[in-house]
Amino acid sequence: MRPLLLGVLATSLSAGAHAQSSVTLYGIADAGLEFLTGAPNSQGKASHLLREESGGVKSSRIGFKGAEDLGDGFKAIFQLEGGVDITRGKSLQNGRLFGRQAYVGLSSRYGSLTFGRQRVPMYDFSVRYDPLDYNIYGLKQTDGQFTGRADNSVKYFGSVGPVSYEALYSTGYDATIPNGGQVPGAFRVGREIGAAIQYASGPFSAMVTYDLRNGTSIATQSGKEQHLAAAATYKIGKAKAYLGYRWLSSTLPLDPSTQGHANEFWTGLEYRVSVPLTIAGAVFWTDITSASQRPVYLAATAKYALSKSTTLYTEVGYVKNSNGSNLGLNGYDSDIVAGHNQTGVMLGVIHYF
Repeated sequence: MRPLLLGVLATSLSAGAHAQSSVTLYGIADAGLEFLTGAPNSQGKASHLLREESGGVKSSRIGFKGAEDLGDGFKAIFQLEGGVDITRGKSLQNGRLFGRQAYVGLSSRYGSLTFGRQRVPMYDFSVRYDPLDYNIYGLKQTDGQFTGRADNSVKYFGSVGPVSYEALYSTGYDATIPNGGQVPGAFRVGREIGAAIQYASGPFSAMVTYDLRNGTSIATQSGKEQHLAAAATYKIGKAKAYLGYRWLSSTLPLDPSTQGHANEFWTGLEYRVSVPLTIAGAVFWTDITSASQRPVYLAATAKYALSKSTTLYTEVGYVKNSNGSNLGLNGYDSDIVAGHNQTGVMLGVIHYF
């Protein structure tokens, strides 16, 4: 059914393309081999794991985006983008057809206003301020909201000179939860609010972002999960330095990475060795004050461009857990035995089209 829908959509877009200013089909195919220590075996004990993994540098995806010129500087815009597990050929984001992004809206010199399933401002923040360029090992694994998306959302983006800003409001950020949002008489159920502001001029850039989510039921709607993050970068020649901080406070068990109270700090450096070769390294330190846990996450990557579209890469990482913390190289998930340290290596290839 899903391939049929994709075929129908592609045909429809091709047929109507001459009525629009532009329609683009694009995508990313990324896969490689990963070796991990500290992964649980069938008895729940720490063991080694060798597997093929999708999305080592960037998550594999396929998408459509387009714009229609409405005159006087106004445009109608849309984007439909689905995540793909290229090693298994299946959709990601809980099986959504266009789980990465699906929105439509208007843009002008005053900014853009869009409606649909969209990246929250905290996601946009992490893409720009992760020293490891948002690789599989990196900032996004330390907090689930660094990859946050919201269903049923309206988002505004604007800029004035070196300052850009965005805001998002969702009436129900996860439509897969029955009655998890848009409940009559209960506006806080599944609500999400986010905002960010960035200053970028010359070699320096800095950004601050805030995110608030309420519970996804009548009983938990008064509960809050809050994030506040700030980061900066500075470029000197071929090098780019990163420094960041994130504060978390939550009374909601929405995600193992976003429970209780925690502070996170990170720093890193990216260096362009030559035209095809880029290397980077970073350290992420989290203080989960509500559980007295302080995991440390270290990672490095090297990327060698074979062309403008194809790149070979390698990544190495190490996580030191403490006091039963369960942070793994792939996040707070089932790939790590709580309290154990983890080492990982991944080799892969990525192609953009």
